[in-house]
Amino acid sequence: MTNTAGTVTSSAATLTVNAAAVAPTISTQPANQTVTVGQTAAFTVVAGGTAPLSYQWQKNSVNITGATSTSYTTPATTTADSGSTFVVVVSNTAGTVTSSAATLTVNVAAVAPAITTQPANQTVTAGQTASFTTAASGTAPLNYQWQKNSVNISGATAASYTTSATTTADGGSTFVVVVSNTAGTVTSSAATLTVNAAAVAPTITTQPANQTVTAGQAATFTVVAGGTAPLSYQWQKNGANISGATLASYTTPATTTADSGSTFAVVVTNTTGTATSAAATLTVNAAAVAPTITTQPANQTVTGGQTAAFTVVAEVQRHSITSGRRTA
Repeated sequence: MTNTAGTVTSSAATLTVNAAAVAPTISTQPANQTVTVGQTAAFTVVAGGTAPLSYQWQKNSVNITGATSTSYTTPATTTADSGSTFVVVVSNTAGTVTSSAATLTVNVAAVAPAITTQPANQTVTAGQTASFTTAASGTAPLNYQWQKNSVNISGATAASYTTSATTTADGGSTFVVVVSNTAGTVTSSAATLTVNAAAVAPTITTQPANQTVTAGQAATFTVVAGGTAPLSYQWQKNGANISGATLASYTTPATTTADSGSTFAVVVTNTTGTATSAAATLTVNAAAVAPTITTQPANQTVTGGQTAAFTVVAEVQRHSITSGRRTA
């Protein structure tokens, strides 16, 4: 500044030009969270825009006291918190933006598995399969791994396991299942596999023999059979079953001549089949009858030099016999 008296220069003033304020924007939205009861959940946002940015987190559209940072960590959760939504409102001098809602899922605490039904011992015949089954409780998902003689069985990862066709070499093997989830592991009790040799159909090794008795006597017929036990027996007389005759031998009641010529056979069975013996024939002879004198010899009187004849008549089984003469 100047006048007639002189000149003076002011001090310098500086001009600062700020960029126009930019409203906030969300570049990373808060993500859904899944936790177990008792755990906390953390939600985070990333926002841009002219600083300073301010943050206000909300739960179910209600401001959370003190939750004014870029992230928010809940207190220990309960099942009542499950399904709650969380958003954050970001603001500056130029405006406000609200994030998308993140959902909180609260799972009940995992329960370790427990065996409720143990696998049972199995008995099969060689060539058959055996099935072992278990039931377990605990928080899903439950994982299963069957073991044979303490070695994992490839692919045996279900609640039940069926073996391949067995052999007698598998007899005595033990089977257990290991059940696990996120909370722990439990092993079942051992089930034992018994493998019996394949059943053999019965065969007759000694046939019943023909029998000859006298009327009034009993006759005994016997058979010897082989094959897988137990063997059952049924004797037959003339092709008809004899009640109660179910042993390897059969003794008749006291016979009569009417039984003569009867045939006896036995049918032997087991789980695999049936074998019928050859027929044995019963011969019943009439009982011997002691002789009886029906005509006694009579006294004889003769003159010296003459002969004398004595005669007797006797019966034996209805046949008559007469004695010869004897000379005095």
